[in-house]
Amino acid sequence: MIEFLRGKFGGTSKSDLGRTQLEAVLFWIVGGVPAAPGFLVRNACYRLLFAHLGGFAWVQPGVTIVNAHRLRVGTHFGCNTGTYINAVGGVTIGDYVLLGTNVTISSGEHPIDGTQPPIFARPVVPRAIVIEDDVWIGANAVILPGVRLRRGSVIGANAVVTADTAEYSVNVGAPARMIRSRADRD
Repeated sequence: MIEFLRGKFGGTSKSDLGRTQLEAVLFWIVGGVPAAPGFLVRNACYRLLFAHLGGFAWVQPGVTIVNAHRLRVGTHFGCNTGTYINAVGGVTIGDYVLLGTNVTISSGEHPIDGTQPPIFARPVVPRAIVIEDDVWIGANAVILPGVRLRRGSVIGANAVVTADTAEYSVNVGAPARMIRSRADRD
């Protein structure tokens, strides 16, 4: 057991492990507080734990955030219930960004090549995610490690984003592909 933990978390400092445990407890305490008091309490918590929070974050109850100390969020951020954000590799979210229900944003990758050690025992490889300004991510979408969602991108419901998007693009499917430009409709 100890050897497994050393392999899995060997590159992680004790302070980072302690911080993520403290985050988990604090988010559990404030995560389900309903209505206006919940928004206020969660924002106070986010100001303490995020790397940066530029303005008030409208985060619904039931959102899971891991490695908040590597999460940077701009102004006018809205996030719906059931969303999961793991900022292990760093996540930067710009201004005027909206996340639908059950969105997954995870900036850590699990290496799969070779047979040893077992995948479960391999350390996560961090790969930053950048979400620029004026992005809307629809319900149940998945944003994979290392992706940049360019300014004005729209990600359709259930899309799986595996590559960078173009500015003001509308992207759907798994893997996500651009179906049109928002700029064409001005």
